[in-house]
Amino acid sequence: MMEIGYIREFVNDKWAQQPDRITSCTRIIEEKEDAQGQPLLEELLEQIRPGDLLVVRKLYSLANSTKELINICRNLQERQAGLLSLEDGINTQEDNFFQHLEQIAVFRRDVVGERTKAGLSEAKARNKGGGRPRKPDRNVQKAIDMYRSKKYTIADITIETGISKTTLYRYLQD
Repeated sequence: MMEIGYIREFVNDKWAQQPDRITSCTRIIEEKEDAQGQPLLEELLEQIRPGDLLVVRKLYSLANSTKELINICRNLQERQAGLLSLEDGINTQEDNFFQHLEQIAVFRRDVVGERTKAGLSEAKARNKGGGRPRKPDRNVQKAIDMYRSKKYTIADITIETGISKTTLYRYLQD
């Protein structure tokens, strides 16, 4: 088993503020904040072995969103590796954090689904359909006329009318 400390700097000089538990890990990975994501973490997650323990100061240094955190934790669980988040009090070797996180993912998906259903139901009650608003009929008819005249390219038609190629073809099928 190897303990791997993962540090992602958000502010300069963050290294000096890391807990001893991280700085004393067998291997330490220090990632600079990068617009390209977290390439060192991605590489680590591909190489991590069963029994290894990933040690972070807080979960926010590991992921930028709940969804990303869930994906990272799934990866660790599949590889039979652990996670220790010092300030969050999480140690997957001693608790059911991965299972709780899966439940949170299901909860999150359910909340989004229910809100979507409620919004669509409310819109239907007000006689408004869901989805993107339809283009004005005159633009659609103009696009169809331009297409049938065979004088214009699809690009010309979409620029002139604001109707996408997909929408135009859908209307032509009707």
